[in-house]
Amino acid sequence: MIDLGLQPKMVVFASRHEAKAGLPWLGGHFTGIQENGQSKLSAAAPSGLRSFLHNIANQALPGFAVSAEATHHGPVDLKTPCFFAEIGSTLKEWQDRQAGEAVARAILALETKELPVFLGFGGGHYVARQTDLMFKAAVAFGHLFSNYQMAGVNRDLVDEACQKSKATYAYLDRKSLRSEERKRIEGILAELDLPVLRSREIRAKFPLSGTDHSTPA
Repeated sequence: MIDLGLQPKMVVFASRHEAKAGLPWLGGHFTGIQENGQSKLSAAAPSGLRSFLHNIANQALPGFAVSAEATHHGPVDLKTPCFFAEIGSTLKEWQDRQAGEAVARAILALETKELPVFLGFGGGHYVARQTDLMFKAAVAFGHLFSNYQMAGVNRDLVDEACQKSKATYAYLDRKSLRSEERKRIEGILAELDLPVLRSREIRAKFPLSGTDHSTPA
């Protein structure tokens, strides 16, 4: 981007999303790879992803689910905050003009608000509870790690995720995590001095404003 003379504050990758379930879906995620005990993350754009999800939900496309996803795939070397904005999950949805226009409008209408940023741990790939909190509280989420990624989550990864998300809090989907995994992650977060809040605490501490009441499909 520097070679092109561009200095963006945020990069959004408009992309297609493919899943075996083939459900109509709109959403987004940050990028990062965990493999062979090594991990690397790109800079996340928490308020950008949150704004995108709200913008998509406000358009209420019939039949489409809306959510964030766990951090996955590359690129992993972007220093400019970024996220993927996606249409899923089959050729039918990729060719849906209404869905494409909705995603384009949602990207063009992005707003970056100064919000508390959380790291998220646990849940399925579509991080349902973390997504719900982005709609029910005035918070944003940075890098998100699902249950299937927990084995690769160590202190170095959490520290990197914190720095590249500019996170000041953490949230654990406790119901989805095994007790030993939860305790291990809590220990890492305590070492990094990153406060952990529960859902009810997040909603109470960071209530929505009167103009911020989108609802996902």
